[in-house]
Amino acid sequence: QSGHYGRGGRLWIHAAGKQSSTAEIQAVEEQYRGIRGHDLEFPEYYPSSAIIGCVFVEDVVPSYENEEENSSEYLFICKDAVSLPVPITSKGQHKVWKLGKQEHSTVLDQLF
Repeated sequence: QSGHYGRGGRLWIHAAGKQSSTAEIQAVEEQYRGIRGHDLEFPEYYPSSAIIGCVFVEDVVPSYENEEENSSEYLFICKDAVSLPVPITSKGQHKVWKLGKQEHSTVLDQLF
């Protein structure tokens, strides 16, 4: 399949270092209610500077193949989202990076 990069596998999700304001959180929650309906339940607390879960990346495609607006050059096609029972504090890095061995071991312990 031309234009598909086929880099599948587990992708860890890291919450940003900056804590979102109440107004920012409410705006995003309202946006999702508009898309998915008003029956959605949202968490009471949004962690920051932490690994919070993972997804399985099925494919990576150029963003021009999709109709949705996107500021990224690529889109990750994901499935099987899993939240960690306890977020793992982590400074993180900008964009996508490889977890260190200790950090990887710590997050895997929560999955299995």
